[in-house]
Amino acid sequence: MRRKSGELYFSALITSIFMAVTVCAQGKKELVVKQIQEGPIIDHKHPDISASGNKSGFETGQVVKIKGVYHMFVNEMFGRPHLDMRIAYWTSTDAVTWKRKSTVVESVPGRSATNLRSEVWVTAVEFNEEEQAWNIFYVAYRGGDKARGELEGYDYAGRIWRAKSTVAGRDGIAGPYVDTGIVLQPDANSQSWEGQQAIAAFNPYRVGDSWYAFYDGHNHVPKSDWPLGIAKAPRLSGPWTRLPEGQNPIPISAIFNENVEVTELKAGGYLAIFDSFGDQEIGYSLSDDGIHWAKERRLKVQSPNNLWADAGDHATRTPLGAIEEEDGSFTVVYTARYTKQGKVFFGLGQVVLGWE
Repeated sequence: MRRKSGELYFSALITSIFMAVTVCAQGKKELVVKQIQEGPIIDHKHPDISASGNKSGFETGQVVKIKGVYHMFVNEMFGRPHLDMRIAYWTSTDAVTWKRKSTVVESVPGRSATNLRSEVWVTAVEFNEEEQAWNIFYVAYRGGDKARGELEGYDYAGRIWRAKSTVAGRDGIAGPYVDTGIVLQPDANSQSWEGQQAIAAFNPYRVGDSWYAFYDGHNHVPKSDWPLGIAKAPRLSGPWTRLPEGQNPIPISAIFNENVEVTELKAGGYLAIFDSFGDQEIGYSLSDDGIHWAKERRLKVQSPNNLWADAGDHATRTPLGAIEEEDGSFTVVYTARYTKQGKVFFGLGQVVLGWE
């Protein structure tokens, strides 16, 4: 389709703004891996894995730190990988030794075109100052409808649910949580790049008096890349609206990224960390204003003498955020697939990042 001259000007303007901000952000120091925890911190032999009946491991989530305690909301694949899902809550005092506390959200087993909650994927944890309560955001999918030409084994029409802790205050992070409704979903405002899977992932962060959130899209047929957009809201509870198409999708990665977690840096600016391509690698991007983001860089989070994750672009998976510590370092817990004695399991690893 031929664009009008005004559309061409808008597209060029957005590109020039992005390039200018990219140069600025890339002028900052680079992140490097300072410390690698030996082996997975949670593997298939962890006592809470067998006690909870977790057969396949972990994927997606977020870790936050409150008063010296790390709180992890993470998806457990209690049956088949990426199919049988639930959201669990774990805690730790050192981000290495973890204890499972509870199941937060259950899925409805049995993927189908009519089951809208056959999978639940937690992607964000935020404290809502207005409500004085913790909020979690998670994605619920339906399966493909063969009668409509969709792929039965794939995720379609992701809807972003917001759940709220019933215990008020920051000490109420353990929940329990109750659903408050859907904040973003496929609708008349969906954009052409979002594809059949969107909305996939949703990760809010504050910029001034507003809230922004990265969200993903993907098309199964014909297969597309995994673009990334931004939505905006006046409050964490919403209403959430997409940034204009042309500004979306955000050109951070050439082909793929998922589950972008954002940290507002104490010295100013923003760090986004996410699932990317590469053997035992994760990706990150920097921004001065939280809206315009630099091209991704990648970090290898395992070393040759401490290599436990499988090779391949989708083996080392999702960082669950980057927690900025008092000394300026960043604690990162991430998911990764490994194969041992014929058993496939998605364990958790941990690294400490710092500025070069």
